[in-house]
Amino acid sequence: MSVVKKVNIVELQKALEVMGLTEYESKTYISLIQKNTSNAGNLSKMADIPHSKIYEVLSRLEKKKLIEVQKGRPLFYKAIKPSVALERIETKLKNTLQKELTQRKNDIEAFYAKKLEQISQAYNILDELDNFYEKNTEIESSEEFIWTIHGKDNLNKQAKEIIQSASGEARLMMPHDDFSELIPTIKTMSSKGINILLVIHELTESVQKLKNSANIFYDKSPLPTNCGIILADDKKGMFISENSTIGFKVSSKSVLMVLTQFYHHELEESTKMN
Repeated sequence: MSVVKKVNIVELQKALEVMGLTEYESKTYISLIQKNTSNAGNLSKMADIPHSKIYEVLSRLEKKKLIEVQKGRPLFYKAIKPSVALERIETKLKNTLQKELTQRKNDIEAFYAKKLEQISQAYNILDELDNFYEKNTEIESSEEFIWTIHGKDNLNKQAKEIIQSASGEARLMMPHDDFSELIPTIKTMSSKGINILLVIHELTESVQKLKNSANIFYDKSPLPTNCGIILADDKKGMFISENSTIGFKVSSKSVLMVLTQFYHHELEESTKMN
């Protein structure tokens, strides 16, 4: 029988905690109901709550209108009838939850309305894409499609992207004939059937590693400036400075033509290596 009572008390405590009471408050309230009236010292022992905490707990229970204080020395405390006291708490909790629900609904509806408005505005703006689609000649690559690139790592990254964009042929010439950072990319594209052309002025270690992956053309004459040029299908191109610290990427037809002519001049002066 005692086991059943213990289980019931635990369930009562959990239920009171759902109603907003703390563990100490639940224990104290149940103990006071069992005792009807009691002083703080006895409640501390019954509820197994430190004596230093019991007055604070009782004060909170009084504010929640679950107990009342009977004046005297010492003070005695009496539980208010649970069905009355807890009904007030239940009503207050439900009202609070209803307000929170209403507020959240309002917030969600406001957010929904805002997003719908943003989508509508964006869609109206994007209607202009039809004009681009119907008059695509007006947005072909032009002189403004030139991007300046700083730093060796960024230059290598962009160089790889241009090589990977090739669908038929990629032509390369690198400062100091250093292709080391591009070897994996070149080999991968070569294995996919992309024709790789290299113009070199020195048989470096990185060039040696690309003998089976590229058509290599050797120009014995010294290059006026040891720059780099990368071209992909006459659609994208890149220029790299001699010290590999700055360059530019282009899709402009006129600039691509200049880079292509420079590259072809070097190619014509070169001899294909076996």
